[in-house]
Amino acid sequence: MALGAAVAAQFGIRLLLGYALLLAVALVGIMATACARCEGYYGRRCGLGLGKIVPLFFKQGQTDLYLRTPMQFVYVILLLVALVWPIVGGIILMARDASGWRLAQLTAAGALLLALAAPHPRLVCRHCWQSKGGACPVGKKIQEMRGEP
Repeated sequence: MALGAAVAAQFGIRLLLGYALLLAVALVGIMATACARCEGYYGRRCGLGLGKIVPLFFKQGQTDLYLRTPMQFVYVILLLVALVWPIVGGIILMARDASGWRLAQLTAAGALLLALAAPHPRLVCRHCWQSKGGACPVGKKIQEMRGEP
């Protein structure tokens, strides 16, 4: 997110403010609609680091609706856009005016995204409470691929 803000700042203050607003809407929306309905991690430490924070702002909602409502998916997509922004913005900046600094930013953004996504199923999903309960669509697919119940 910090790298995304650094990339956005190179486009100007308006885009930086827009990126900060996108992050705020996505994070608050996810906490209010998804995290508040998380049966396994509400009030506990989770992979996103939000589970302990959510009870301070939101009451626990219907856990059977975790990742089941359209608004939850809207907020997840907004967060994904925010996480992909440093790569897209970095490519645009490189096309405009290539430099070593911008190449380093783009490389760092790609490496961070891969470091977050690549080991996730092996390291996180096999231990996740949401996956075991069948609430997480990603965990459910991974369990099906492995032939687990």
